[in-house]
Amino acid sequence: MKKNILTIIIMAMCLINIVLSAVLIFTIVPSAKKSVALVNKVAQIIDLELESPEDKMADIGVSDIETHMIEERLTTILAKSDDQDHYAVFYMSLSLNKTHEDYSELKDYIPQYENEMKEIVADEFAKYTVDEVLDKKDDIKDQVLMRIQELFKSDFIINVSFGNILYN
Repeated sequence: MKKNILTIIIMAMCLINIVLSAVLIFTIVPSAKKSVALVNKVAQIIDLELESPEDKMADIGVSDIETHMIEERLTTILAKSDDQDHYAVFYMSLSLNKTHEDYSELKDYIPQYENEMKEIVADEFAKYTVDEVLDKKDDIKDQVLMRIQELFKSDFIINVSFGNILYN
């Protein structure tokens, strides 16, 4: 008699275990799938935003890049940090992707738009003081590149370089 009661208790416990396992599976698994899907979507969005121009340049061979040097030395005024005016003097060059579909059409317009590009550079440098320019050079380059790409409505210009920068 004791063995039958013990067997019934074990069977009841197994049945309860199966029922509770089924409840857990049907309640937790769907919400876990939704959470995983949400995390995947967020990860994809973050990956899209983390693409930088350096990544695009890495895919382009050196033989596919043409450099356009702006011949005259640029002088821009910097934001005031004290009573004196401060200037940055430098050369500017553009890196062009020769394999881009807009390259052959737009490369001839670069000399015509040099003044607009110089104005963009002057505007970006004018936002920073002489101390900030040293730390924010990459930010300035990114902003100048973005605005020049907007000017040409194309991303065939892949990099902007400032050479021989002197600060006063």
